[in-house]
Amino acid sequence: MSLIFYPLYYIAWSLAIPILALLSTTAIPKWRRGLRYKLGYLDPEKFIKPSNFNKLTNDFAKPIWFHAVSVGELNALLPLLRVFAGSPMVLSVTTDTAYTMAESKLKNEITNNLIKLIYMPWDHPHIISSVLERINPRAIILMESEIWPALIFEASQRKIKIIIANAKLSDASYKTYKLFSPFISWVFRNISLILVQTPQDSRKYIDMKVDKNKIYMTGNMKFSALPNVKLDKVAKLRSALGYTEKNIIWVCGSTHSEEEILLTAIFQELKEELPELRLILAPRHPERFEVVESIINSAAQLNLIKLSRIKDNIRKSRQNTSKLSSDEILHHMTITDDDGTDKNLLNTNDVLLIDTIGDLMNIYSIADIAFVGGTINNSVGGHNVLEPAACRVPVVIGPNYYKNTQMVEMMEEAGALIVADAKEDLRVAVLDLAMNHDKRVLMGAEAKNLTDRNKRIVVDVAELIKKEIY
Repeated sequence: MSLIFYPLYYIAWSLAIPILALLSTTAIPKWRRGLRYKLGYLDPEKFIKPSNFNKLTNDFAKPIWFHAVSVGELNALLPLLRVFAGSPMVLSVTTDTAYTMAESKLKNEITNNLIKLIYMPWDHPHIISSVLERINPRAIILMESEIWPALIFEASQRKIKIIIANAKLSDASYKTYKLFSPFISWVFRNISLILVQTPQDSRKYIDMKVDKNKIYMTGNMKFSALPNVKLDKVAKLRSALGYTEKNIIWVCGSTHSEEEILLTAIFQELKEELPELRLILAPRHPERFEVVESIINSAAQLNLIKLSRIKDNIRKSRQNTSKLSSDEILHHMTITDDDGTDKNLLNTNDVLLIDTIGDLMNIYSIADIAFVGGTINNSVGGHNVLEPAACRVPVVIGPNYYKNTQMVEMMEEAGALIVADAKEDLRVAVLDLAMNHDKRVLMGAEAKNLTDRNKRIVVDVAELIKKEIY
């Protein structure tokens, strides 16, 4: 059936690419960044044609190509990249946010050409063939649920190993693949190794005709990406951002459209009962920062401050921050009278808007209660609930978490998370936690215990990958 599917796939991409390229340069300018990479153009100084090497050098220099779509996948991948430090690597991402984050988190490796960062090329067979010839990878490691027919087929033709790490298949994706199984089952059969998150994912891949000997249940790599939070830094950061010991901080991270309006309304209601409650909103996508700012400003009697303003004032006032990344500035924050920041506004703000990239994990560390977004908006399926859990923070989410079912169920079973099915349930859950210090501490401790027990997962994943590709 691949004889039917692949030519049609080629034609479909050939028709789509001119439209995508036109939209990237006109109606959807955010797609413009990385367009050359998406079309398969790689910097010839960084990606020297393998034919220019002798055989010995070429075999030694073959990189491992890692791919992470967005921020969530990239965060899970970072510990694995550290395990393979010293090996030549290529890292591809799909979204602008992930690209910016990779530039920040892997600055030294990229600067020293230890990791070559690109946008993922579009899956046109001709583009993929050209890119594979230029990169000449030893293996390709795809994160989570990336099934790209041209990439998998062209790599298999060159005997390049294809591995899916932290693999999962949502129910929706599984149903789609099953529907077209007669045409695309060959794609799954060409995958060399699949390291799945759950037994349910194993069964789905087996049902897609993957040899069960290629499948290993390793668990969720996002556990391994979680940092160890230092309590002294947490106290310092809370104080630097203007919060007192009496304040109860509710951090709402990775929020989406429709969610901020609801969360702001709930906060206004709760603040009447709990004047010491404070809200921190961190929208998932940077292009929505201004929209969310407008939502907060339109709410009655709420004082807003933006994290970008605080950090910019610190940069301007202190010469020694010029060498610090955006992430590192948070760890060095101590607001002084010379910083140009309105300390009165800091101390009286109701809502802090996180309009920066890469700071959410640090912000979770100062929370008393966390809400993880994408769980009210039913088109998203939820985001990483483990990040606040690693910071000893009890978590409340909405009912739509189908992309993270395993993590939610593990935390719910541990008594570290509450699922609120409706607005009133969410309000009641946050109010209950805000008024019950002991309950917050107990849930936070259970969350931390769960994340600590599962941090070794990346070691097991790395060992299986090395066994497959070396």
